Amino acid sequence: MNALDKIIGYFSPKRGYERMAYRSELERNYTAARTDRYGKWYPRNQPAELTDAPYRNLIKARARDLERNNGIVQGAIGVILRNVVGLGIKPQAVCVSNSGTELWKINDRIEELWAEWIDKENCDASRSLNFYQMQEMFLRRKIVDGDSLVIMGYTPNKMADFPLLLQLIESDLLAEDVIQHNGRYVYGGVEVDDYMAAIAYHLRFDPRDIAKVTRTEASRVIHGYLKLRAPQTRGISALSGVMENVRDCGEFIESELKAARMASALTGVVFSEQPGNTIGRQITSPAGQKITEIEIGTMLSLAPGEKAEFVTPGRPNGAAAPFVSAILRFIGMAMGLSYEALSRDLSQVNYSSSREGRLQDIKTYEMLQQDLINNFCQPIYRQWLDSMVLNGKINIPGYWTNKKKYQKCKWIKPGWKWVDPLKEAKGIETQLALNMVTLQDACGQMGYDWQEVVEQRAREEAYIQEVRALNKIQTDGGENNSAQQS
Repeated sequence: MNALDKIIGYFSPKRGYERMAYRSELERNYTAARTDRYGKWYPRNQPAELTDAPYRNLIKARARDLERNNGIVQGAIGVILRNVVGLGIKPQAVCVSNSGTELWKINDRIEELWAEWIDKENCDASRSLNFYQMQEMFLRRKIVDGDSLVIMGYTPNKMADFPLLLQLIESDLLAEDVIQHNGRYVYGGVEVDDYMAAIAYHLRFDPRDIAKVTRTEASRVIHGYLKLRAPQTRGISALSGVMENVRDCGEFIESELKAARMASALTGVVFSEQPGNTIGRQITSPAGQKITEIEIGTMLSLAPGEKAEFVTPGRPNGAAAPFVSAILRFIGMAMGLSYEALSRDLSQVNYSSSREGRLQDIKTYEMLQQDLINNFCQPIYRQWLDSMVLNGKINIPGYWTNKKKYQKCKWIKPGWKWVDPLKEAKGIETQLALNMVTLQDACGQMGYDWQEVVEQRAREEAYIQEVRALNKIQTDGGENNSAQQS
């Protein structure tokens, strides 16, 4: 503040304050930091748990309500689940020897036992979902609730062929009221060390018994959530950023439907000099308003002094569809989906725009697939393989001295059909010829196991050759018989 500012402030504090405020705005380095009447935006900087904890359960409850009652959310979740999980993300064992040779017999045995274990009677503690359905449930709850939890345990039956059991639980079981345990902090039911790494989960399985809290080691728990900040230990619903827009859009559509129904039900208004006359069946509303009902196909004559005016309804609203489309584009953008994927409206696309939008959608799906593989499928596969070696179902020499080598596997993701099969096939053919991609990559894009494809093609070719040879023998034999008879 210079001398002039001090003098003006002395005689007119208001003018002095305005001069200081304007000078402060001129000296601001970022427009995003403006504090005038157009920039009344003062969020607080807080640790991740203090930011999320007070609102996590309310947001979760609202997200679940939208999941039950809002078609937009149901459609968006359905699109993600169909494209990310589909019929399931399946493992392909790739055990190799010390010399790098693939151990075909061991790999086939692993895949044979895996195909048995994934049945709901073997893998799910509640015996209600198979493994690929559990993949879908795990991802669904991560999107809607913000947290998805699986406990890996073992059956008490020591004679069971498959000891490993998976228990899907909801984040509601986390004991959020526990603050500390043996000197370690517990945030939202997650016990952490000095580096904010989870070391245990505090769960209250019976809500009626508040005092009973079960501490489960983090090594047995798979916790899926979207981590947006380094010290974050719990997740927030992926719908939080668009929740209000989705709800408003759903209520707008519902209001427009009700308005259209009301407009279609109102035929006209009759002006009469004799209120006692009626032209149809007259009823009285609870508010005391007289309503006349006319049956369909009825021809009625008006009495002297009566005049009828027919209402021109303003519904359906022609501006509703563009408005809903604009909101859906915003929702799709926030969720990483194109408008066409979210709305299933393909009326405004051509091949190029459809392909570009689909490629961007696929990038979103691939990120979710890789996250599901890294944080759900692979940890379970490692634990399952340990249990199979322990109970003697699989014999892998040197397994315990080099587990990581034998636990490697290739996860086959569900693929996507092509927009233009002819163009895409020619592109894949060219890439294979130029050694730009492998057969494994090409088959993987469509969700196929390249080894199964090669084996099946070999069986088909062998069968074709066998049939051709058989037909040739029959043909030659018939010709020889005809020649001998002649």
